[in-house]
Amino acid sequence: MWATLDFEASGLSEFSYPIEVGYSLPNGTDNSLLINPLSASDEWVYWDAFSESHIHKIPRSELEINGKQVVDVCRHLNAVLGQYELVFCDSEWDLFWLGRLYHAAHMRPSFMLTEICCWLKQHNGIERVHFQLALERQGPVRHRASHDAKQIRLALNALVGNR
Repeated sequence: MWATLDFEASGLSEFSYPIEVGYSLPNGTDNSLLINPLSASDEWVYWDAFSESHIHKIPRSELEINGKQVVDVCRHLNAVLGQYELVFCDSEWDLFWLGRLYHAAHMRPSFMLTEICCWLKQHNGIERVHFQLALERQGPVRHRASHDAKQIRLALNALVGNR
């Protein structure tokens, strides 16, 4: 059984950090958590105004008011995703942001996050383009973490079935 995970971030830069994480489970449960950047042990100050206004549409002020502490987010992810043999994302950026999140919390994930296209190619001989087509069939990307994680899971299920 597998789960899928997606991040929204402060931008696309080596200085960016996760602002929302979402996951989708095989039973159809989807969840997302906003992340308070002020709770990070690292300095999370980089902010891309274009990303806020045109992509994820999450104001930094909302994160500071309604976001969860990085430690609490990591504990939650470990409790929920640690039971899955496989947890997939669709971008190397997600791997980067997972690392930033856990580093900021001084924790380690209890699960291994794997970029889905590498796994599909290695285990099923499926090329990235086929996954991208399956993902596009799920409808437009909303750039909200749980919705995007669900689309990734549905695209994966369409390609290889729900294991």
